[in-house]
Amino acid sequence: MTKKIVAVTACPTGVAHTFMAAEALEIEARKRGDWIKVETRGSVGRRTR
Repeated sequence: MTKKIVAVTACPTGVAHTFMAAEALEIEARKRGDWIKVETRGSVGRRTR
């Protein structure tokens, strides 16, 4: 059964960890065959992937 996952990653001071976490979540969701939408929030603003 495919799960639908919505996630938000955030880091108020940096950028790297926000996007590293988003990428790790996306990779694991794909491995499991799940659908995922990740929003990142960092010093560069908000982005949806």
